[in-house]
Amino acid sequence: MSAHDHDHSHARQGRSLVVSILLNLGFAVAELVFGLMANSLTLVANSIHDASDAVALTLSYFGFRLSERAPNSRRTFGYRKVRILTAFLNAGVLVALSVLVIRSAILRIVKPEPVQSPTLIFIAVVGLVVNGVAVLLLRRDRESLVIRAAMWHLLDDFLGFIAVLVGGVVIRLTGWYVIDPILSIMVSGMVIWGAWSVFRDSASILIDSTPHDVSFDTVRKFIVDFAPEITGVHDLHIWTIGEGERALMAHLKVRDSQVSSFQPMLSKLESALRDNFGLNHVTLELEGDVCKSGDNVCLG
Repeated sequence: MSAHDHDHSHARQGRSLVVSILLNLGFAVAELVFGLMANSLTLVANSIHDASDAVALTLSYFGFRLSERAPNSRRTFGYRKVRILTAFLNAGVLVALSVLVIRSAILRIVKPEPVQSPTLIFIAVVGLVVNGVAVLLLRRDRESLVIRAAMWHLLDDFLGFIAVLVGGVVIRLTGWYVIDPILSIMVSGMVIWGAWSVFRDSASILIDSTPHDVSFDTVRKFIVDFAPEITGVHDLHIWTIGEGERALMAHLKVRDSQVSSFQPMLSKLESALRDNFGLNHVTLELEGDVCKSGDNVCLG
C-alpha cells in the first residue's frame, strides 16, 4: 500500500467513525424519547446502551487520531498502540454491558412486563436501517482492531434491533412478553463471542506476544539456516508495534570477521524476514562465538 493510499484509508476510517458516532448518539436520544412515550423499559435500556456505544466510538476516534502523532524522544515508536489499547477497552466495555443485559433479561423472564408492540416494531425497523448503514461504512476497514471493536458495538445494536423486531411482532400477535428477554440473551451471547476475539487479540498485542500467525520456532530456524555465517541466534523477540507493523530483534552469533563483511547477508536476511513473515522492523546485532550479553539472554 502506498503512502497516499494509507493516508486515504486513515482519513476514510476517521470519517466513518464520526458518522457512526453521530448516528449512534442521535438514535440513542430517539430511543429514550420513544421509550418513555411507550412506557417501554426495553427501549429506555437500549437508549442507554446506544449512548454508551457512542461514548466508546468517540474514544475510538480520539485513539485513532492520537495514534497518528509522530514519534518523539520519549515515545520512540509513536502512539501506534493507542489504537490497540482503545480496542481492548472497547471490547471489555462491550462484554461488561452484554453481561448486564443478560442479567436484566433474566429478571424480566422471571417477571415479564407489558410493552407497546407497535412502538417496538417502528423503532426496530428504523434502528436496523441506521445501524446497518453504520456497519457498512466501517466494514471496508475491518482489518483495523479499532474499527472491528467499533463494528461489534454497532453490530450489537443491529442484532438487538432484530430481536426487538421479532419480539414486537410476536408480542403483537400472541401477547407473549417473555420473548423479548429470551431473544436479548441470545443476541448478547453472540456479541460476547465476537467481542472476546477483539479483546483477546488486542491484549496479546499489548503484552508484546509473538503474532498468532507467526511461528517463533520457524523464524528461529529460518534465521539459523539462512546463511553459513550464522552459527546461532539468541535474545530473539517478535512482537507487534501497531497495526500493520511487526518487529523482530535478535542477536546473531557469527564467526569472527570484519563487521562490514556481513552487511550483504544482513540486508538479504532483513528482506527475507519481511517477505516471508511480514516483519518490517528488524534489528539484528552481531556477536562472536562467545556471547557477551549474560546468561539470561544467551540461553534465550
